Amino acid sequence: MKETVLITGANSFIASHLIPILEKEYTVKLLTRKPNSSNEFAWDVHEKTIDKNALDDVNYIVHLAGYKLTDRTPLTAERQALVYESRIGAANFLRYELKKRNQTLKAFVSASAIGYYSFQDNGLEIDENGQRGSGFAADLSDDWEKAADLFKIDNVAAHVSKIRVSLVLGTNGGILPMYEYIVKSNPQAIFQPNDSAVPWNHVEDMVGIFAFAVQNQLDGVYNSVAPKAASQQDIYKAISNELNLNSPQTIQAFRGQHLVSKSIQEKGFVFKFPEIQGAIHNLLQNQ
Repeated sequence: MKETVLITGANSFIASHLIPILEKEYTVKLLTRKPNSSNEFAWDVHEKTIDKNALDDVNYIVHLAGYKLTDRTPLTAERQALVYESRIGAANFLRYELKKRNQTLKAFVSASAIGYYSFQDNGLEIDENGQRGSGFAADLSDDWEKAADLFKIDNVAAHVSKIRVSLVLGTNGGILPMYEYIVKSNPQAIFQPNDSAVPWNHVEDMVGIFAFAVQNQLDGVYNSVAPKAASQQDIYKAISNELNLNSPQTIQAFRGQHLVSKSIQEKGFVFKFPEIQGAIHNLLQNQ
């Protein structure tokens, strides 16, 4: 009999790619505000309501729910509260419901974000021990992870992992269409120097890490970034090369400060798309 994974944030971009992967070996249940199929269950974090059958037989939870931090509108105090409640409040609500049922999980896998970091460290490579930032994004990420840790502290989950999500490169909901538009509308963008790293990951590797955390019942925090760092200019070059917009551009190894993903690799995860040109090629050829 298959084990069961419950996914929050079922309508998110990451969830839409993660579900087909997990369905190959698990029964997948989804939490959503408006259920449309037999494996979807209603919940409302603000009203603290959940379908009584949603948690039945659940062995793992992947917590992806959360209002967007950036949606081109001001980050007002009201929006900050919504963002916070949809992440931390949702995790606390699930933990409370599981405790009421005396139900334990094999693993709780939570999204977090690279907004945790200050990028003020002295070294070029920033791992999961990198300096914590200040401000709302850093506080949110830190509290998000602390809410996940409570599952283990309260003996609700045997294992807890936190995946610090970077910019997701994908064609049907990720950030790639924006970059592609910029390059097509201004092919000279590839010649504008930019020495700052863009923390990126191909969507297949992003969801692959979440699936890997479930499959291996991981503990700890992991950066979900591609192994080979790239600047914004490198991304523009890769797109230009793929679309033949300019003469072919060589992408040199990035040498500036950047996040690294050695922790997840040390656990045995193998990236399908470790470098930017290969990732862009795959996405643009398959869109």
